[in-house]
Amino acid sequence: MVTENGVIGIRIAGLSEGLHEYDFACKASDFKNPELAEPAFCNEIRVRIAVVRTEREMTVDIETKTVAEFSCDRCLEPLKKELTGKYRLVFAFSDTGALSEKSDENYRALDRNAVTVDLTEDVRETLLLSKPMKVVCADKSACTLYQENSPLNADHESETASPWKESLEKLKGK
Repeated sequence: MVTENGVIGIRIAGLSEGLHEYDFACKASDFKNPELAEPAFCNEIRVRIAVVRTEREMTVDIETKTVAEFSCDRCLEPLKKELTGKYRLVFAFSDTGALSEKSDENYRALDRNAVTVDLTEDVRETLLLSKPMKVVCADKSACTLYQENSPLNADHESETASPWKESLEKLKGK
């Protein structure tokens, strides 16, 4: 279902009522988006789409999974994290293709005669929302910043005896 343009689309013309599942494998470069061109998204991206179609609407559940490569924000050591994102959309079928009432981003109008639904932008957003704001080692014992024989700690220990540090400690007591 991934076309030559990297577009993730679901063919809905002739889709029967009920549950339909689709699996995709793609790369970040397929989206042609600079936010996904980061080195973190260098592995394969797995996309699972579940579509439940009824007479009046179609519910689309998107789930993305990938292993991203980051560096720890504390110690700068490289680490890998599994990113999982989920997103749900509801498409209401209409003859005109527009909703009469005010709608939100997750509730969209869809023309009854539509042949496909393009979900590329929704998958891209799901990937970006699954990216953590702060990346740190799984636990403090794994982080080199907190290890006793770490070069980072050795520098920190030599700073503790510095004169400016002692003067700050004296001010702290006042």
